Amino acid sequence: MSLTDPNYYMDTGATSHMTNSQGNLSPYFNLSNHVNNAITVGNGSKIPIKGYGHECLNQNTLQLKNVLHVPKIIKNLISVRKFTTDNHVSVEFDPFGFSVKDLQTESKIVRCNSSGDLYLFLTDRQIISSTTPSAFAVVSPSLWHSRLGHPGHAILSSLRSSNLIKCNKASNDIFHSFPLGKLIKTPFTDSLSHTTMPFDIIHSDLWTSPILSSLGHKYYVLFLDNYTNFLWTFPISSKSQVYNLFIRV
Repeated sequence: MSLTDPNYYMDTGATSHMTNSQGNLSPYFNLSNHVNNAITVGNGSKIPIKGYGHECLNQNTLQLKNVLHVPKIIKNLISVRKFTTDNHVSVEFDPFGFSVKDLQTESKIVRCNSSGDLYLFLTDRQIISSTTPSAFAVVSPSLWHSRLGHPGHAILSSLRSSNLIKCNKASNDIFHSFPLGKLIKTPFTDSLSHTTMPFDIIHSDLWTSPILSSLGHKYYVLFLDNYTNFLWTFPISSKSQVYNLFIRV
């Protein structure tokens, strides 16, 4: 565990924001070495506070106000209580990380995924440093083709010549997604059926997937209740499974 960890971690138990570095605090205010200028940790001991300041986390949208500079703490902590109050936001935690949302509009401001035991807050500096190498690396045309929503060769060549993307020389190979994107379904005829309660009529359709799923499913069967319009969808590996699924519905 590093003593100079620059990251911030969300803490629902902390009453104040705390950092072990003065570096990004602006403005910064020094505090005297008075005994009262200290924080009390879980074992009851006191750790001195050297000063305090403010820090911006997300393009000035999210701010940490009155961050305590405590050089001896191991992890930089964000007080969830102060964070939500000062920024007028909510924080939703889940097993994979957390989302920060505007309190009034409920629109997502930032999403931070966490793979460890703590909820790491990714600042703008960390997001840029982690995404820039992969976003501007020289890759194959097929990868850019997938990233950009499967555009045509002319568009890829234009982006490449304008230095908007970096990729190897575009080829004229037909990407697998081209024919898949041109698949269309035959239109259904209008139904004159009339139902008065659920399960009077169940419509069914069996669809063959052009790509085998990772679990070996080749087909998808759909059951639609005519009265409620409730739809069941099941991935299956064999057509013989349709009848048993229909009985279960």
